[in-house]
Amino acid sequence: MVPVVMFDRFLMGFSLFVHIILASLGIALPVIMLSAEYLGVRRNDRHYSTLARRLAIAFVVLFAIGTASGILVAVEMLVLWPKFMQLVSQVAILPFYIEVFAFFVETIFIGIYFYSWDKFKNKYLHILSGVPIAVAAVLSGVLITILNAFMNTPGSVFNEPAFIANGTVTGVHPFAVFYTPSAGMEVLHAISSTYFAGAFVFLAFMAFMLLRTTDISKRTYFKKGLTLALILCVLATLLSIYSGINSIATLQHVQPEKYAAIEGNLFHNMSHAPEKIGGFPINGTLKYYVNMTDMQSILAGGSPAAIVPGLLNYSRSTWPPLIVHPMFDFMFGMSLVVGFILFVTVILWLLKRDPLESRKILWLLVICGILAVLIMEDGWILSELGRQPWIIYNVMTVASVANYSSGALPATILIFAFYAIALPLVVILLRKIFRDRPLEAELRG
Repeated sequence: MVPVVMFDRFLMGFSLFVHIILASLGIALPVIMLSAEYLGVRRNDRHYSTLARRLAIAFVVLFAIGTASGILVAVEMLVLWPKFMQLVSQVAILPFYIEVFAFFVETIFIGIYFYSWDKFKNKYLHILSGVPIAVAAVLSGVLITILNAFMNTPGSVFNEPAFIANGTVTGVHPFAVFYTPSAGMEVLHAISSTYFAGAFVFLAFMAFMLLRTTDISKRTYFKKGLTLALILCVLATLLSIYSGINSIATLQHVQPEKYAAIEGNLFHNMSHAPEKIGGFPINGTLKYYVNMTDMQSILAGGSPAAIVPGLLNYSRSTWPPLIVHPMFDFMFGMSLVVGFILFVTVILWLLKRDPLESRKILWLLVICGILAVLIMEDGWILSELGRQPWIIYNVMTVASVANYSSGALPATILIFAFYAIALPLVVILLRKIFRDRPLEAELRG
């Protein structure tokens, strides 16, 4: 029984690991694309206009494969966790329905935007035709995050005690799924993290391409793309910092077990709680960490006397894995590295030192793009592991709803195969498309 659950968890985790990258680019690219087109029209700048056209092509490819990936995730949920989906269909299905509507809106306006590029005399109208794409893309992310918030804090969506006692679904409030206790916090942090990762991937790509070219016109093109990327990265980073602080502050009230595991708290509720830096979980206990006296109480409640939740208050059977503590430290540490590199780059830029001519800075920006994806993935895995053993917090465990039927094996093999090739397929398709559309030819017009 346990190996089946572990396999289901691994497959779901692997699938979402890949899908989240596709989804992040699919949400961030429309904003980058429309910003580039706006600058191209506003400044009559061929470099920005060319960038917008090429990003539109990349977005269409990502949208196509991302759509297939999203549909497969839904199928996978039905195959691996049928009892969970049965409950969701009765109490929290509205976000799924609205997400389908958002998908159709995005699809329709992609067609309008892509095929009407040179049809509008007023170029700003073409930009406006792309706005629904960006709105629908982020709305899809918001709605899926709302469903995840329901899994973390089901709130008053239905009568939980009756369901736990005898499995009956009563007292359903279908619209309550949109305002569960963690919904606002999760939406803000998930969307800001998505823009953060997407903007930094774009930044890394522009920096890498600038490192590879000596052609003056192409270097101007990539430097303008980098300038736009830097602005978006700064905005996304500031929003992520705010949402991250809000997230951890909210977490201690709505999911105290997850908060306690993330912070490595093995005490009962206490004041003057130290902040633990580093450390590794060994035999269910955190070892080899550094204590910062009173700091956790100060961060959590504003004073050394503030009470913070500890893990020992809860049944050992519902302890989240303590591995989430070093995962949080990794996420925080890498965020500091990315933030420092971005800060230095922006300061040099403001001082007119032109950091984009420095190969060292450019390589650091490439590294930032890689780290930004790792930070986003680490944060998502941390969040999901921190809810274990629950698939719906305090209501339904993962083990109780897993599909133990051997008949699911063929479907799971096909699912794994798709996600194993999804990202390489995107790269292959884009390389083939842009090999047939040389940048220098487009810049010459």
